[in-house]
Amino acid sequence: MNGFDSCQLAIERYRNFARWRNLWSILLFVLGAAVVLFLLAAILLSIREEWLPMALTTLGTIVTGVGAKWVLDRRGEAVREEQAAFDAAQKYCADGEAAAARNLVDEKMKLFASVR
Repeated sequence: MNGFDSCQLAIERYRNFARWRNLWSILLFVLGAAVVLFLLAAILLSIREEWLPMALTTLGTIVTGVGAKWVLDRRGEAVREEQAAFDAAQKYCADGEAAAARNLVDEKMKLFASVR
């Protein structure tokens, strides 16, 4: 099978799912920041009594919030898939090899490694 054994495939699958978890986390933080910015803009526009821009900004906040919920759901799926891939890696690999792969992935993705 092209020089790959089941352990290498399981570890590569785990790394791939960990990468996706990290990407969904980044997107979730970006959308969360967008929601905060839209809310601040809506508050400032309501103080200045500019109703049309405030209504559009509020609508943008709602849409961004719904988008953030969707991304949060996809991130949750990525976390479950990553855990299943790690369990498979533990099943197919010798003792400590899967844990070493997890430590390596966490080290490479330090910014979001603690967000599991």
